[in-house]
Amino acid sequence: MPEVQDTRRGLGVVGLVLVLAGAALVLVSFRFLDWYEIRSPSADSVPEITFSRLHRGVDDLGGAVVASAYFAWLAWVLLIGVIAVGCVANAPSPLADAMRVGGFLIGLLAAAATYYALAQYRDAQVNAGATRHGVLFNSTWGLWIAIVGYLLAGVGAAVGPRARTAE
Repeated sequence: MPEVQDTRRGLGVVGLVLVLAGAALVLVSFRFLDWYEIRSPSADSVPEITFSRLHRGVDDLGGAVVASAYFAWLAWVLLIGVIAVGCVANAPSPLADAMRVGGFLIGLLAAAATYYALAQYRDAQVNAGATRHGVLFNSTWGLWIAIVGYLLAGVGAAVGPRARTAE
C-alpha cells in the first residue's frame, strides 16, 4: 500500500512579518519621506521632493508614460499586489507555493519599476532643459526605503511555509 503524505502547512509568521514590514516601509516612504534633496547655493529654500511632488511634476513634463503611470497608480497597485500575494504565500493554502514565487517576483518588479520610473522622469527633465544627472543623484531615505521595502516584502513572500510531509 502506498504511503500517504500529509501536506499540511502552518502559518508563515516570519514571512508574514517581513511582508507587512516591507509594505509599511513603502507606505511610509510614499506618505512621509523626501525622495530627493536639492542643494542649491543660489536658493535659500527648495521644496521637498516627495512621492506626491514627483507625481505632480511628472504630469507637467510629459513624455514619461511609465513614470506617469507609476506615480499615479502603478506604485500603489504593486504595493497592494505584493501585500496580497505575500499574505497568501504565507497562509496555509494549496496556492502558497505559487504565491511564494509570485510575491518574490512582484517585489523585484516593484523595486525595478521604481528605479525605471525615476529614470524616465529624469530623462524627461533633461529633455526639458535640466542638468543631466543619475537617478540616485541627491536621493534621500524615501527613495531607498521604498526600494528596500518592496524587496523585503518580496523576500517575505518567498520564505512562506512549505508543505510538511509526515514521516
